[in-house]
Amino acid sequence: MEERYCSRCGQENVELKESFGHLVGHFFADITHFDSKIFTTIKDLVWRPGFLTLEYMEGRRMRYLNPIRMYVFISALFFLVIYWGNGEGGPKGAEEGGVKASAQVVKPDDESLAMRFSGSTAVFDLVENKYRTVAEFDSVQAKLPDSSREDWMMRWILRNNLRLKQKHGGETKLHLATNVQHMIPKLMFVLLPLFALYVGMLYSRKKYYYSQHVIFSIHFHSFFFLISMAIALVGSLFDSLWAVFGFPVLVLALAFVYLVAALRRVFRQPVWLSFLKACLITVLYTLSIIVAFMAVLVISFLGS
Repeated sequence: MEERYCSRCGQENVELKESFGHLVGHFFADITHFDSKIFTTIKDLVWRPGFLTLEYMEGRRMRYLNPIRMYVFISALFFLVIYWGNGEGGPKGAEEGGVKASAQVVKPDDESLAMRFSGSTAVFDLVENKYRTVAEFDSVQAKLPDSSREDWMMRWILRNNLRLKQKHGGETKLHLATNVQHMIPKLMFVLLPLFALYVGMLYSRKKYYYSQHVIFSIHFHSFFFLISMAIALVGSLFDSLWAVFGFPVLVLALAFVYLVAALRRVFRQPVWLSFLKACLITVLYTLSIIVAFMAVLVISFLGS
């Protein structure tokens, strides 16, 4: 090695056996270097939509945090803040009340399934007095004419009611609480590349690689988490309907404006065209989020 840094990988040419003082010096140098990258990256991420994606695509990357590292850092901080502010979301709190939303499948008084939310906890309220086992239900259904049998959806619900009834010792009334908040970060790792796919569908596949759309998606979601976290912290200072409904609407509005501006800067198309594409991406992504969240609830129900 003739130079201070390797011409191939960029690693610094240092002594393999370092003194303790040298090791401490490297530690603090890395910390301050990391901090400076955070401030530069976040400043450009927030105030210059699409700029970081362009910089990454054009190879200017050393001044900024690696996109994946940045996403992991910001999303972890976001979920920490959100869950800290939603501390009542355990199973006990769900049993005691604080219901914010509910859905119910109503059958006769001896059969029902209801789902309600308290914070980040989904509670399934099951009543099953008509049948004792899944086998008994299947036997009765098999003897009925086709016109009198339950449809596929109700049959699936009632069979799972009975499965859970058997699993919990034959209880006719069950209140099963499951906290879904730990699934949301995992869900985002599935939705993020899906968002990139929707972006890629609207732009030339010959000109842009899917990996570039993934970087765009990472930067957009990082901004979304940052702005959501900031507005959530401000909203926690207010106890009003504006904090409950107004701040989420503000987050979504800012995210949409940011998406339009980022699409325009990265792909260099007119504002009106970027706006239309942002609308289409938003619709597709919203539908995907709804489907994914319903899938999480079904998995939670089946795993109860």
